[in-house]
Amino acid sequence: MRDSEEKIFRRLGFWDDPVARDGPGQMACDEALVRRAGVPVLRIFRWSASWISAGYFIAMQEAKAVRPDLPVCRRWTGGGIVVHEGDFTFCLTVPRTEPLATLRPVDSYRRIHSALVEAMRQNGRQTELAGAAAKAPGECFAAPVEHDVMARGAKVAGGAQRRCRFGLLHQGSVQVGEPLPRGFGAVLAQSLAISVEQWAPPDDFEGDIRRLTEEKYAAAHFLEGPKGSMNFTGAEMS
Repeated sequence: MRDSEEKIFRRLGFWDDPVARDGPGQMACDEALVRRAGVPVLRIFRWSASWISAGYFIAMQEAKAVRPDLPVCRRWTGGGIVVHEGDFTFCLTVPRTEPLATLRPVDSYRRIHSALVEAMRQNGRQTELAGAAAKAPGECFAAPVEHDVMARGAKVAGGAQRRCRFGLLHQGSVQVGEPLPRGFGAVLAQSLAISVEQWAPPDDFEGDIRRLTEEKYAAAHFLEGPKGSMNFTGAEMS
């Protein structure tokens, strides 16, 4: 059976997040989710406005130069620079007890993007995974890395990951020239899992997001980035 036809999870929580968030709020929400969900969850973003997200090791000056008119947030994951302006953005959080969280980064990246290729096929779009000729991540969609999603030779979807003591966080963006239908999130969920259930945030989840936003993702010390920063490919961990 091809990877695109295999289901990664037996059960998956699906959260079409109704809150339109800014960049730091989106990043805080994903970290809160991997900390508290306890089950695999696919979250679909709503952006309050256009933003740039920069991988954890990307220099802020480099990120701001891509689109000086847009605000920049820093991701907890690796990877390059992504302009979020009409893209389909999602995150997948995976507890450390799940088999996917134990795979090498390149393998978990491949498995997730194989499911994304299948979901796009069901949406009427023919795509494939990029080969092994990886390039360094500057502006993320300018150059594919291994197992990014391609259509007619151009990158249309990429992602970045981080492993922590709670499990695996994968953040992804799909850019196909026009907005994907909102229902694409449910199609992707079905491509990832045998059984999909609606997921609801636990009590005070929004409070966790606010605290993480204030203390980390909107704070100058995090936005400035780690000292001695270096670039990571989409599939590598920071």
